[in-house]
Amino acid sequence: ARVSGAAMRTFLNIARVWELDFAAVRSLLGMPAAAEFQAWYDAARAEEPLTLETDVLLRISAVLGIYKSLRILYGSEQEGARWLRGVNRGALFSSKAPIELMLSGFDPGLMDARRYLLAKEHGAGEAPNEADKDFRPYTGADIIWK
Repeated sequence: ARVSGAAMRTFLNIARVWELDFAAVRSLLGMPAAAEFQAWYDAARAEEPLTLETDVLLRISAVLGIYKSLRILYGSEQEGARWLRGVNRGALFSSKAPIELMLSGFDPGLMDARRYLLAKEHGAGEAPNEADKDFRPYTGADIIWK
């Protein structure tokens, strides 16, 4: 109850930035009935008491994490939104847009996209940078015992 209203308002703001339609927003939240979603929407926007189920809050948390990672990786909301809609050739995405994976369900789907971006944010799967271009793997001869 303490976080539901703020979480829903933040989620709705992200959905606006990502230009998601009503069906996509409901899908990310686990497909609540249209009337139930409208009640959540109205309560959140009016800053009235709202209590969301744990599953819904977990979904919102995943979206917040995806949004954060996109801001870190791409620098702007627009670039992040562009990444979500662009074709991704990574094995996880099968040459589809990441938003398609996110809309396919919570786990896999939304959580797979979250894990992918979190790993990317921390450098997993990135090509070596200039400092590492001449790196050679260590061997036993490189270890010095004294």
